[in-house]
Amino acid sequence: MNVHQWIDLIEERWKGRDPHAIAELFTEDASYHQGPYGEARVGRRAIAEHWTTTLSNQKDPVVWFGTPLASGDRAFVEWWCILHDPATGTPRTAAGCLALRFAEDGRCASLHEYWHSAPDTAREPAEGWFA
Repeated sequence: MNVHQWIDLIEERWKGRDPHAIAELFTEDASYHQGPYGEARVGRRAIAEHWTTTLSNQKDPVVWFGTPLASGDRAFVEWWCILHDPATGTPRTAAGCLALRFAEDGRCASLHEYWHSAPDTAREPAEGWFA
């Protein structure tokens, strides 16, 4: 699996709301960092638990990924999403970047995620955002 396939699969599984299928995209001992200060989630089980919580706080995701920049086993890709609160339907927009390191089998061994959120909005990416 290459980085483009990995991105397509994570998008598909995010929209499909399947935390265990998302976790399968990672190596058994992968580390998943959200922001620069939080504690890493390590291993597929912890990643699945993270996504279970994440998905319980959102519905109807609309997701965009830019074209990844890849070199060797590393890749960086911007993303953008519009989500809705499952209880109220209130939208929120988030945009960020993933820094990825891949194992030889194409699974992600390390993910560092940085993002910003705009609550109470449903903003699509500006034209040319991912150019």
